[in-house]
Amino acid sequence: MQSIGLVLIILIFFIVLSYLPPFRKYSRRQARPYQVYCRDFDVEVEADKLDAALAAVPALDRNWSERFPDIEDRWLLDIEKEVAADTRVATPTCSQAAARIRAATSQDVLDNTIVSLLIDHSGSMRGKPILLAARAVMVASDLLHGLGAKQEVLGFTTMRWKGGASREKWLRAGRPPYPGRLNDLLHIVYCSAGQRLRARECLTMLRKDLLKENIDGEAIEWAASRLRQRGESHKYLIVLSDGAPVDDSTLCENGGDILERHLLSIIHEIAQADDIQLAAIGIGHDVERYYSWSITVAAPEELEGAIPRLIEQLLCSPPPT
Repeated sequence: MQSIGLVLIILIFFIVLSYLPPFRKYSRRQARPYQVYCRDFDVEVEADKLDAALAAVPALDRNWSERFPDIEDRWLLDIEKEVAADTRVATPTCSQAAARIRAATSQDVLDNTIVSLLIDHSGSMRGKPILLAARAVMVASDLLHGLGAKQEVLGFTTMRWKGGASREKWLRAGRPPYPGRLNDLLHIVYCSAGQRLRARECLTMLRKDLLKENIDGEAIEWAASRLRQRGESHKYLIVLSDGAPVDDSTLCENGGDILERHLLSIIHEIAQADDIQLAAIGIGHDVERYYSWSITVAAPEELEGAIPRLIEQLLCSPPPT
């Protein structure tokens, strides 16, 4: 019996030992700084040029998007009316927020203010969430335009599912370990500073082939870099997101928290620089653990009221300590 027990102990020892090298390798990978395998295939594009950008996506990736349902016609009705009329009526929530902001803030400050709205274009936003996010940013755009503040509206996703040309290049190179970010970014400009968001650009957000994966840290870094090129003294960046950063290709080859760690590091860097006030609205996703300024809504239907509320908080209050 003792010999059998000894054999079992030795067997268990070798089984555990067999798992140690990968575990050590994984631990080392987790500790390494964020990096990007290749930037050659990243795309930054204005919304009206998306057709040309997405035409280069292989048919396999376009076919993947066909698996998802179309936006229901009744959901599109309001935005299509906006496009046809090219006019919008301020909501009571917007009008009330604007009155309170004007009472608390001088026009000189508002004229020297810019707010960037950065919208998560992950696959989980498909359908009603992205439609209502589009409606909400139009409300925000109207509010900011009425106040005299500048605005930018941006979106972020990836060019392809589960890795794109970057991953293919990595495979041809023999799969070197810890490649870092392993997909191709797609960053979209719907409205540049000095412009007012049009409903036509919001319709672009509803493309079935647009929403894929989300690499939040680099998107926030990109949006912040655009703000830093501006001369306004008061700069705000608001992120709309429904979940943690996800890109399957990157996570599989680098460890499961590489994108979240990078997101946290970018948020920390912006807070330390203290030149941009960063905030977020989480859609069924608790963003308080990431952002000092934040609102979490239970459903996309609450976005249209949450955005004016957050803008009012930002423009009327001192930053949190």
